Amino acid sequence: MIIWRSLCLVQFFILLTIFLFLGLTPAPEIYVPVFNDKLMHFSGYFVAAFSISFAYPRSAFWQRAIFLILFSIGIEIGQHFMPPRTFDLFDICANSGGVLTGLTLIAILEKELLWFKKFLHLSKQ
Repeated sequence: MIIWRSLCLVQFFILLTIFLFLGLTPAPEIYVPVFNDKLMHFSGYFVAAFSISFAYPRSAFWQRAIFLILFSIGIEIGQHFMPPRTFDLFDICANSGGVLTGLTLIAILEKELLWFKKFLHLSKQ
């Protein structure tokens, strides 16, 4: 189970690195096609909610939520200093919505499905 725990942590930090790179690069559309900016923000942080839940299953809902939301705010603040990028409050709202939706789904799955709870908490060992 140590390997599983390590993989969960590695995938989470890779995801954060990708978000940081795409968030602070001057032209992210070179690397990722943009089709709906807010949907991409929402879905990216929805995935991040799952990622952090597997990486840190012992952390409380609110701790995971605060970390991811503050991380997204940090990227938005960084964009203010990286022209042509700009700070966008609606990006933070989309990110936060994705985080809260993803963490809520994780909590529901963990409560309702015993196999999911066991799978999620494999990384505890």
